[in-house]
Amino acid sequence: MNGQIYTAMLNTIVNAQPSVLVTLDAAGTISHIYMTERSQASLAFLIGKNFAKLLRLIFGLKTTKLLCHTINTCRLSQQQTTISQLKHITGKHLAEYFNCSFAPAPEQQVVVLFQKVTENVLFQEEFCSIAEQHETLNQDLCIAMANLDFQLMDLEQAHKKLSALYRITSIVQKTVNEKEVLEEIVVGITRELGFANAAIFLLDPTSQELVNKAHRGYYNDQVRIMVGQGIIGNAALSRELIYVPNTKLEPRYIPGTSNGFSEIAIPLIVGDQVIGVLDVEASEDHILKEYDLNLLRSLASQIAMTIAHASHVTKACVEASTDGLTNVYNYRHFRNIFNQEFKRATRYQRPLSLLMIDIDHFKHYNDLNGHLQGDDALKAVADLIRQHCRDTDFVFRYGGEEFVVLLPETIVTQAHIIAERIRQEIAGYPFQNGKAQPGGALTVSIGIAGYPNDAYSEMELIACADAALYSVKRADRNRSCLYSDQP
Repeated sequence: MNGQIYTAMLNTIVNAQPSVLVTLDAAGTISHIYMTERSQASLAFLIGKNFAKLLRLIFGLKTTKLLCHTINTCRLSQQQTTISQLKHITGKHLAEYFNCSFAPAPEQQVVVLFQKVTENVLFQEEFCSIAEQHETLNQDLCIAMANLDFQLMDLEQAHKKLSALYRITSIVQKTVNEKEVLEEIVVGITRELGFANAAIFLLDPTSQELVNKAHRGYYNDQVRIMVGQGIIGNAALSRELIYVPNTKLEPRYIPGTSNGFSEIAIPLIVGDQVIGVLDVEASEDHILKEYDLNLLRSLASQIAMTIAHASHVTKACVEASTDGLTNVYNYRHFRNIFNQEFKRATRYQRPLSLLMIDIDHFKHYNDLNGHLQGDDALKAVADLIRQHCRDTDFVFRYGGEEFVVLLPETIVTQAHIIAERIRQEIAGYPFQNGKAQPGGALTVSIGIAGYPNDAYSEMELIACADAALYSVKRADRNRSCLYSDQP
């Protein structure tokens, strides 16, 4: 093959997304292959294989036809070409995306480069979704502004109020952090709109209490008001704005400020659910008019949608990093955390240990008890691992019946103590039909390796822990083993 073409394409994937680089001869068989995070020795068995057959196993018939057609076109035209965001559905029904590049080489050879861009594509989709939501909110806000009764105030005052409202809504749209959003809102209401006091109460669905989450001018940071209690609680109960011109004449008023005279409580509603209350108090010299109430109604609608969006993004982030079955971190999050912790360990020359855990004879357990019971066993093992690790440790589902524990600031001898604690607890746990397992119990084997004792790179540390695990699996199982103690 043309060495310059291969080198040029290889350079494009260094420090980039996970990639596979394949060279095909004129007959369509693999003459050379490179894969990130895999050694050449482990890929040697693919040399000489029919590329189209491998594609069909991975992508299916339809996508394989497209790729083979593109390869033939590239070979005939001698022109480089690209397929962007090729979609592939995995065996677990998850969507993955690849960019595929094709380049001609001498002697009718073709070089094919697959680059995984799943995270970029998903980020683009999320970005577009967020942009559409904000556009809808801005349109609703513009409609609400247009409906205000400008005849009740002079044009200069209207301009000031609407400009302040715009500044507040612009600020809260720049972040999805709930605490930052709430703080910006109450600061804006008091500073930009001129109200004496402002607070946002969010509903605790369990206790049915409204909890003060952000405020300016209130006595108590942690005040809690039952739904139906006071002006704020009644606004949540009635789902309607409540305006009290003089709080001294209102028996429902709960004193909470030093200079509040008028009070406005507006429920925050998303869909059909009340999620909280916006509470605003004006001083005696601040005469409120109908446009003030309309202005706050518009703001309350924006606040409710912004809080809901912040909660949605937070939940999506948690789901993206968590294994759906076991509720421990998933493999994707493992790669991110492992990279961060390894860089920190090498930068400050601190120890870092890794446990590779595999359930012994899990196929036998599944075959004997069924996959539903097998799933229950996976959940129980994950819980036991998490319970017997420290708060500073990270627990991940590595794949199938394998788990990984990352232990920062931990030497391998300390990691061995934790591994043994985990192993013993699992061996003694009363799994259903566990006694029918080889050895009379459902058990785990654990391989242990650490930086800098055993490895000086991320991949080497994983390989060392895996090698220690394999030595246990090859022998008697239900044991933990340090990489340095392998027979």
